[in-house]
Amino acid sequence: MSQLEVVAQRVLTPLILGKSGTIAPEDQAVIVMWAQKTALTAMLISSEEQRSAGYGLPPSVYKAFHQCRDRMRPLDASRFWVGRYEGMARRSAVHVTPLAVRIPGIPEPDAPQGYAITLLLGALVLHGLLFTTSALEVGVTMDLGMPQLWPSDVPVQWPEGRPCTESSFLRLAAGKMLQSTVEPVEIRAWTPATSLPQSAFVDGKVRVPALCGEHSFFYPIALFEEVRRGRFYAFVTGCECPRSYLIHTESDGVHYKAVGAADGISQMYEDLAGEEICIRDGTGVFPCKRLPAGP
Repeated sequence: MSQLEVVAQRVLTPLILGKSGTIAPEDQAVIVMWAQKTALTAMLISSEEQRSAGYGLPPSVYKAFHQCRDRMRPLDASRFWVGRYEGMARRSAVHVTPLAVRIPGIPEPDAPQGYAITLLLGALVLHGLLFTTSALEVGVTMDLGMPQLWPSDVPVQWPEGRPCTESSFLRLAAGKMLQSTVEPVEIRAWTPATSLPQSAFVDGKVRVPALCGEHSFFYPIALFEEVRRGRFYAFVTGCECPRSYLIHTESDGVHYKAVGAADGISQMYEDLAGEEICIRDGTGVFPCKRLPAGP
């Protein structure tokens, strides 16, 4: 694993600093392995229970990656792209979003069928797709036109394609810029790991059942009304388990972006781009961040 760090430092440091460069074919597999290792390490914040439920990455992915170390090749059934970030607020981030390969008329699977892996380091964005099995692989394009880093057997120039902004980064990390080339197959976020259960209006607030299935949390109805105006927010909440959640409001409802210990979730919130505001109602003050507008 130390070889991954040596190659990553040599190849990626100029790109992180915003200097143009080339990733040679002999370095590409190692760079993708380094990105996958970094994501796997970051996702260890999820408990074993959460990983078995589809949140984070399951133990099988860690075992498969361990078996890749001798051949120095990325996980099977994976693809990676490399792009440039031109936002101002973020400097580093790691996102893993569970995905499902969807076909109209067929129920959503009871476990993720893939994962979108996104790393941001300075000016560098590494974005990958990992299928849980080669049998699920379909052709995929990436909306920003980033050059494909893996699989590839030609030098990759950086930067190429459209740059990633603060707002498009959120869509990228959520797997919303991956498009299947096979009709009518779609690649979407796996609903149980990205959408909260049905909410309800209670005493002037929106009540949402927490992921634990035993508790609920509340957020001001004003945020619900903002969604209809095309304005979206992030906030941190929790339940009595205790668990903390990072929540985003989006056009199709509220979605959780992370679950874990309070300190880690609070730091993720602090790292988000956007202006923080406080909504005051009869129960007190509710802090949240206005998210950048979409592309």
